[in-house]
Amino acid sequence: MNGASANAAQAIPTPFTPFPALSSSSVYRLAADGSPQELWTAREDLTYALALGPDGKPLLGIGNQGTVIKLDGDHVFSRLSKTESEQVTGFARAANGRMYVATANPGKIFTLGPGLESEGTFQSQAFDAHIFSRWGRLTWWGDNVAPPPNGADSAGANSPRGNAAGSAAVELYVRSGNTSDPENSWSPWFGPYRNGAMAESPAARFVQWKVVLHGGSGPEPALSWVNVAYLPKNTAPRITAIALQNPGVRVTGFGGQQGPPAQAAPVQLRQPPAAGATSTSQRTATEAPRFEAPPQGFTQKGYQGVLWNAEDDNEDELIYAIYYRGEGERDWKLLKDKIEQRFYSWDTTSLPDGAYYLKIVGSDSRSNAPDQALTGERESERFVVDNTPPIVAGITNEIVRVGGDPSVTVRFRASDATSAVVRAQYSLDAGDWTLVRPAGELSDSPSENYVLTLKNVSPGEHTVSVRVYDQFDNEAAGKLTFTVPAGNP
Repeated sequence: MNGASANAAQAIPTPFTPFPALSSSSVYRLAADGSPQELWTAREDLTYALALGPDGKPLLGIGNQGTVIKLDGDHVFSRLSKTESEQVTGFARAANGRMYVATANPGKIFTLGPGLESEGTFQSQAFDAHIFSRWGRLTWWGDNVAPPPNGADSAGANSPRGNAAGSAAVELYVRSGNTSDPENSWSPWFGPYRNGAMAESPAARFVQWKVVLHGGSGPEPALSWVNVAYLPKNTAPRITAIALQNPGVRVTGFGGQQGPPAQAAPVQLRQPPAAGATSTSQRTATEAPRFEAPPQGFTQKGYQGVLWNAEDDNEDELIYAIYYRGEGERDWKLLKDKIEQRFYSWDTTSLPDGAYYLKIVGSDSRSNAPDQALTGERESERFVVDNTPPIVAGITNEIVRVGGDPSVTVRFRASDATSAVVRAQYSLDAGDWTLVRPAGELSDSPSENYVLTLKNVSPGEHTVSVRVYDQFDNEAAGKLTFTVPAGNP
């Protein structure tokens, strides 16, 4: 259960930003030595007038909402009143302490104080829950108002003012809607409510409250905060992107006990593309974001790794399951479930060679009741498993003597059942390995023919060794022993 709060008098902290915030208006206090101190700032409100009230505290005339704000302290303010005009443009104080307020659009003159009205209304700004939500218990606190009852039952809690001691001074109303403008297709006002009652306004994305304060012979009421509890509708998690790693890359958590094998080389992992700031969720002030250490990658033959991104508008804790399906197959088979991190790798030698697809399924079951938990899924691109080495066949040789110098032509063929043959090398008499290109120059086929010519080979017995590699670094080797006769062949 989350809580949405709006305060009649609120302290607004200054957030840390790497660059100065863009403000429409700011109010500063200048010390005797000329040093400034910021007292108030706003990004959307414009200040048209400034004056000192009867109590010596600054009054601000604001547009384009036509409000009067009193600065109570460092970034602490109260909205004293809201006029029917768009801008408050000037103040004038009479000898009896009364403040005259000039407005524009339309132009009018209002009086403010020093006496108290018998009735006053404060209307909050619309609160955006970002998700379609149900509204719950209403509570508020202040001076000379009835506190919320402990463990109050919502049944029968709604009734007009005057139903409990002290509650005659406060009437609270609530309305809701699905647009940002409260005047457009919202519900009617529901209430009045007593402290601790359940809101009756329909489920929606936005909610707004207003309070009517009534004076009397006793001390005047002053409202400090209002809380509207709400429960967002559960939405299904989204797997926004999947990044399959290159074959032979193993992924593990940072600092995990299952580290890389000896001599394993680190690998820069392919990251899933970021989905951007698409999440519409809003954390409460006391909820800290969850930190997930980035995974690490290293080479390990036979392994396949995958990373993915996921979002959940409710900020629910997600767990994942991975399914696989062979190309041409119909049913998905479970590979691994109850995965807490957003990466996984596995030894593919347990799978037959061939093409496969993965499906990542995210579930919010840890944060919701079983009958309300939801899942989201996404399928990966096609990938290939190949753990079988290619085949080297048809190694033959032909000796040709030109001008007395013998040359040996060696031919062989390499083939692989699943992937392309990408590299071939030869070694003569245990010498250095030398790259040899296929007959078509481009290594892009599961079957390649090779021809190499060995020149100035001395008479006698020789051994030529060849080795070939497929796309998944599987290796196959072969050899041919031949004799170069002395003199003419």
